Amino acid sequence: MDLEQQILKVLRGMSADTRPPTFGDLARRFGVTADLVAHSARLMVEKGVAKPSMVEIHGVPKMHGLLPQPASADK
Repeated sequence: MDLEQQILKVLRGMSADTRPPTFGDLARRFGVTADLVAHSARLMVEKGVAKPSMVEIHGVPKMHGLLPQPASADK
């Protein structure tokens, strides 16, 4: 299973009013660890295929999930 592709499928299936999936949500869905999802998520953000979902913990922003990348206007 290509975890990144599976995560992208979930992100693309999200509606606008859906809460962004956390690393824990995705880990439970795919039966893997949250650390593995976090690693894949960081790679996906670096590649530009997903956006980070951030929370603030003690004043420090931390990525805790993913959002779909908006469709580009040139497609």
